[in-house]
Amino acid sequence: MNTFATLLKREFWEHKGGMLWAPVVVGGIMGLFAAGSMLFGATMARGNMVNVNGLRVSSLGDAIPADKFGEVGAAMSFSYLPALLPFLAILTFVVLFYSLGSLYDDRRDRSVLFWKSMPVSETQSVLAKLTSILVVAPTLSLVLGVVFGFGFVMMTLVTAAILGANLFGATLMSSSLYTMPIGILSMVPVYAVWALPSVAWFMLVSAWAKRAPFLWAVGVPVLAGVILSWAEAMSKAGLPHEWFWEHVVGRLFGSIVPGLFFLYGDTAALEQQTRLIDANGPQAFELGQWVLVGYQTLATPTVWIGVVLGIAMIATAIRLRRWREDA
Repeated sequence: MNTFATLLKREFWEHKGGMLWAPVVVGGIMGLFAAGSMLFGATMARGNMVNVNGLRVSSLGDAIPADKFGEVGAAMSFSYLPALLPFLAILTFVVLFYSLGSLYDDRRDRSVLFWKSMPVSETQSVLAKLTSILVVAPTLSLVLGVVFGFGFVMMTLVTAAILGANLFGATLMSSSLYTMPIGILSMVPVYAVWALPSVAWFMLVSAWAKRAPFLWAVGVPVLAGVILSWAEAMSKAGLPHEWFWEHVVGRLFGSIVPGLFFLYGDTAALEQQTRLIDANGPQAFELGQWVLVGYQTLATPTVWIGVVLGIAMIATAIRLRRWREDA
C-alpha cells in the first residue's frame, strides 16, 4: 500500500502542472475578473446609477421580502455549478493528454528504464497512473471548483451587502450551501466508471505507439467509422455505421467529458428539473435528483460492457509495457 501511495505521489508531482496549477491559474484569473466586475457594479449602484424595474439597486435590501430569504440562500448555493464549468473543461483536456502520454512519455525520454530498475511491478505502475487519471485528477478539479464556487458566493454576498441587502444569514444557514459540494464530489465514482474504457484505450495506444499517440488514438476509430459509413453507402447492406459512430466513437471521446453521462440517465426527470429552474429560478434546483440520475446511469448494460473492455485494454497495456521500451 505504501508503494502504491508513493507511486500516486510521483504521478501528482510529475503532472501537477495540469492537475493543479492550470485550474488554480484559471480560477485565480476568473476570481479577479469576477471581483472586479462586482466591485464596479456595486460602485455604480451605490451612486444610484443602476435601476432594475424602476427600483434603485442601492435599495435592494428593502425589495426582498423576509419570507424569501430562504429561497435566496438556495439560489446562492446554485452558484457552485456555473463556477465548476471552466474546471471541468480543463479536466477534460488533462484526462485526454495525461492518458495519451502516461505510457508513452517515459519511453520517449527513456526514463522507463530507470523505473523498471526499481522494485515496482508494471501492474502497480500502470494502475497508479490509471487511479491518478480517474480518481485523483477529477477529485482535485472538483475540490478546486467547489472552493472557487464558495468564493464566488462570498463575493456575491459582499456585493449584495454593499448594495444594502444582508444575505449572509440566509445563505450561510442554507443547507444546500454545504450539501452541494458533497453532491458534486459524489459524482467522481460515476465519472470514473464511465471514463474507464476511454482512458484505457488512450493508455493502450500510449503503451503501443512509437510516435504520435494522439493521431493513433483519434485516427483509428474515426477512420474505422468513415470506412464503415462508406461501405454502407456503397453496398446498402445495413451495416451499423450510425451505431458505431454513436456507441463507439461518441462514447470513446465523450465519456471523458464530465457530466455527459447524464444523457444516458433519466432525461425526462432532468428536463422537468430544467423547466422548473427556468420557471422558478435556481432555487428550484434539486441536487438529490441529479445525483440519483447520475448513479442510475450505472444500471445500463453498456456501462459494464465498457468496463470489461476497459479492464482488458489495461491488462494489454500492462503486458505491452513489460517489453516495450522504445518510442
